[in-house]
Order: sequence, then C-alpha cells, then structure tokens
Amino acid sequence: MTHHWEALGWTLIHFCWQAAAIALVYKLADLAIPRNRTQARYVLALVALLGMLSASIVTLAYQEAIHRQAAIATHSASAATPTVQIIPRPLAVMEMPSAPRQTVQFFASDVMPYLDAFWLVGVFCLTLRTIGGWWLIRKLRHSSLQKASHTLRIGLDRIRLQMGIPRFVDLRLSSRIASPLTVGVIRPLILLPITALTSLSPEQLEVVLAHELAHIRRADYFWNILQTMIETLFFFHPAVWWISRRLREQRELCCDDIAVQTCQDPAVYAAALLRLEEERKMHLHLAMALDGNQSRVSLRARILRILGDPEEQPRDFKPLSLAAMVAALVLFVCPLPQVFASFKTAPKVSASIVHAVQRTTQAKSVHPAPRAAVVPAPTPRPGSIATPAPTPKPVATPSPDIDVSDTEDGQSADVSSPSHNKADYIDQMKAAGYDVDLDKYVAMKVQGITPAYAEAMAKAGIGKPTADNLIALKVQDITPDYISRMRAAGYDTDLDKYIAMKIQGVTTEYADAMAKTGFGKPSVDDLIAMKIQGVTPDYASKLRADGIDVSSFHDLITYRIFNVSPEFVAGMKSAGFNSIPPKKLVELRVQGVTPEMAKTIKQQFPEATLDDLVQFRIFHIDADFIASAKRHGFAPLTIQKLVKLRISGILDDNDEGKESN
Repeated sequence: MTHHWEALGWTLIHFCWQAAAIALVYKLADLAIPRNRTQARYVLALVALLGMLSASIVTLAYQEAIHRQAAIATHSASAATPTVQIIPRPLAVMEMPSAPRQTVQFFASDVMPYLDAFWLVGVFCLTLRTIGGWWLIRKLRHSSLQKASHTLRIGLDRIRLQMGIPRFVDLRLSSRIASPLTVGVIRPLILLPITALTSLSPEQLEVVLAHELAHIRRADYFWNILQTMIETLFFFHPAVWWISRRLREQRELCCDDIAVQTCQDPAVYAAALLRLEEERKMHLHLAMALDGNQSRVSLRARILRILGDPEEQPRDFKPLSLAAMVAALVLFVCPLPQVFASFKTAPKVSASIVHAVQRTTQAKSVHPAPRAAVVPAPTPRPGSIATPAPTPKPVATPSPDIDVSDTEDGQSADVSSPSHNKADYIDQMKAAGYDVDLDKYVAMKVQGITPAYAEAMAKAGIGKPTADNLIALKVQDITPDYISRMRAAGYDTDLDKYIAMKIQGVTTEYADAMAKTGFGKPSVDDLIAMKIQGVTPDYASKLRADGIDVSSFHDLITYRIFNVSPEFVAGMKSAGFNSIPPKKLVELRVQGVTPEMAKTIKQQFPEATLDDLVQFRIFHIDADFIASAKRHGFAPLTIQKLVKLRISGILDDNDEGKESN
C-alpha cells in the first residue's frame, strides 16, 4: 500500500468524528435560529455541509504530508541498512516497542485496504447513479418537448423581470413529467407537465412559475450539483445525509416564501401544490422539482405553513440520537471485511442499448431478402444468372427489393409491380411524398400506414401530415372520418389537439351534450380538460339542481378537481352552512373540511363561520384538543381562545395523551 492510500484511509477515519462534531454544532446553532428565518437556516445548513468538505480536504493534505515524510524516511533507512530488508514481517512487528504501535501497524496494513476499497466502490456506484440521472435529464431536455403558449411565456417574462432575473429563461411543456422541473445553470429551462395546463388555473400557474424562477434566482441548481458531489464522496456518514436533507427542505421553504410574495392569496399556491401532488402520485415521474423530493417536510406541512400555520416548536436534542451517532461512529471506525462481500451491484441495461437492439432487430427483418439476392447478382459471367433469376421470381420478387432498399437506381424497375413486399411499400410511400429514413418506414409499416391512408388524412383538412404525425394518428386509431366529424361540429384545430381529444375519448356527441349545459360552446381545451377530470352533463345538472353557483366550464373543472359534489354541498347545508360561495367551497375541500366535522363544530359553537371551519383544520383543533382545554379549566371556550392555545403550545400533545389515558 502506497502512502497515498494510507493518507486517504486515515482521512476517512478522521472524517467520521469531524462530521459528527460539525453536525452537533449545526444542530445547536439551528435551534437558536427562529423557525421563520428560512434563509438563515438554509445558509447554516449549506455552511455545515461545505465545512465537512473543507475539513476533509485539510485532513487529506495533512495526512499526505505526514505519510510522504514517513515514506521518505523509510526509504532512506532501507538504503543505508540493506540488511533490514531481509527481516521477516512477523519479526519486524514483534520488535515494535509498544502495544499501541502494534495496533496502529495492524490497522494500517490489514484493515486500511478494505476501507479504501469500500469507499471506492461506494463512490463509483453513486457516481454511476448521478451520471444516470444527468443523462435522463439531458435526454428529457432534448426530446418530446413542446413550446409553451404565448400567454404563458409573457407571464413568465413578467414574473422574471419582477424578480430581477436578467437572464432569459426558456419554458417548455413535457408529457413525461408530473411535476414542474428546473434544469440548467447557464441556460436555465423550466419544464411544465402538460397536465398542469388543464388542472391548474392561470393564477396557480403563475405562482408555480414563480417558485421555479426562485430556484433560478438563487442558483439552486448549481448548489444542488455541489451537494450531490459531497453526498457521493461521503456517502458512508449519516450526518452528511441528514444535513443534506435539511438543506433541501430549507431550499424549498425559501422558494415557497418567494412564490407566496408574488400572489395575493396564499390559498392559490396551496391549492396548486395539492393538485400537483395528486398528479405526481398518479404518474411517479421525475421531479430541481416543486415537490422538493422531501421526506420530513411533507406536502401537508408546507401547505399549512403557506396558509399561516405556526411553525412547530423546536424539539430538544434527544440523547437517543447522540447515542445512535456514537454507535454509527464505532461501526465506521471498525469496518468488517465481511461487509464488503455483501455489496453487489445490479447492472442496469441502458435505454439507449435497448433501443439499439430494437433497431437492429427491425433492420434484420427488412434486409434478409436483399442479402440473399445480392449474392448471385455480382456473378453473371459463369452463366449462373440464368438459373438464379427464375427461382426468386415465384417467391416474392426479391431482385427489385434489393435495388430499392439498398440503392437508389432500382426504383424504376419495380414501380409498376402491384406486389406488396417491402420494396413496393417504400416506392409507394416515396411516391406519396414520404422520403424518410428506414426506421420511419419500418414504424409506418408496423402501424399499417398505407399511401391511401396518408392521402385520406391529407384531404381531411389538416394539411399534409408528416411521417411522425401519421404514426401518432395511426397509434391512436384516428381516422379521417373522426377528423371530418369534429370539424363539422365546429372544432377546426391542429393535429396535436385532435390526438389529445382522441386519447381522452372526446366525441361529437360529448361535445354536443356539454354545449347544451348552458355555458356556451366548449373549446377544444375545455373538452380535453373536462374529459380528463370526468366532467359529464349529469354532473353539471346536479350542481345546478342543488343551487351551486356554476357560471362556466372552468368552474365545473375546478369543482371536479377538488371533489365539490352535490352530496358535499347537501351535507354542509344540513350542518347549517347555506349559500356557500364557490371559492369558499374549493377552500373547504382543500383543507379537508367534511360535513360531519362541520356539524360537530356547529353544535359546540353555534356562532361558527366558514372561516372558523378552515381555522380548525389549519391549527389541528380536534375533539381531543377541545377536551384537553376544558380539563385544564379554559372556560368559557371560544374559537379564538382555542386558536391562541394551539399557537402558544401550552397544551402539549404528550400531556394530552397522558391525561386521556
């Protein structure tokens, strides 16, 4: 083992107690900072993480200098007394003057290689994971993206200038993500899921864009890269992951504060977070994302914080966590070689490799006939051309197939042939104006696209579709008749909208039925959004029959998203809350207010209003809390007094549990 590896091993060992000490100091300092100072707590976590990196660099330089001097001294001594080199290793160990020196020598010579190997394997595996994530983001950035509408881009530029961001920020739409995503340091890009356009209102979209712009203004993407590097280098220490998690939590809270400043009503941002979380749970795709990839700071805690819920009281530093940290240090300082045998890497097959294999398989399905026909073609001299020529003719006329697929001068040899082999198909598609690469021909052939289908789609009124458009139309089983019927119904739109309507099952019958609900003729976007959310004419009729104020298709979609049903309105009426405004209905559903809860509160507090119901949910005032307040003599009880008691933290949850037992 060289002195470089010994220096590295001792650096890793010293880092165990160094990181634990930094984590302890960070915890004490974090307890002293008020909970509402999110930026200060973020900077503190970032300084702690960078302090760990600095401590390791200084330790490595110090250990490198010590072991280099020791190596030079050993080399000089061995050169002066060559007889020492013939002393066997056990005797050299026995001549060491003290037991501690024997222990250090044993550790350095026997355990240090395993420690270095463990660190290298861990860093290599995490580096592969990081590179894989970077590759996925890069692939996502350069594929399957759509341009945002002009209105969205204008709103983004307005918020960008308002936040003082001089750089241009691009905005694209993607169907492969379920949560907004910000990527790029030099050329930042915001990706929005396509479903956000139908599930979020314009006000909610603006505040979501403000959150992503806050990441760009704070250069969070750069700091996240540096944070990932530190996690990779010191993956073995739990304190690194703990502080890193706290750093990501505070980063999202800082961006939440900036986003809330751009909107007048925090409930708009809270509703946007709730809706995006529902989409994310359904898709489970990528997410720097709006959800923050957090564990401790849950979505519910963020929403309550945005709506004005008081910050949780700081918890004392429990001795149990300190004991766990000491136990972890013992495990890291005394690594066992048996642990290394349990590390097995499961290699993953790259998506690009799978795609290459598929392309090779498809190419083989196209080329076997040309390969068989090319062999006799270059040998006309011996007279064998007369015998092979008639044999392939009755099979599938492979000779023209070769000239068309492999060369360009054989096209005229088979244009008049009525056969449907691969060569004829390519000639026919080229004659129809589709001169594309082999992969596109294979994809069109697999989907059953014919020149007649392409011609019929071109005559349907959408212009001449491209090869990709034909494939997308055929995959969704869109016929010229479907487009003609939708155009006759007054929906003359672009090809992408026809595909979206077909995917969601929008028909002319559905459009006519929704037009008869009394809100005018729905647009293409309204039809798609209503189909996604399951809005039906019967649903609209029931809302009106129960006296719910519905004035547009947007109201129908909003009510459906937040599950504002006639049953919910009827239950609230039976609880004593009549004539609820539309916005208040949505707010009640966002906060999780139920008719049963409203009835219970109305019985105990007859003067309770809708805002009081919301406060009960925000401040977690339930029956147990009310009973605890009564046991402690806080009477007469009012809603305002209960809110003050919850904010003050006088009634501790543990005391409540003990009293109830």
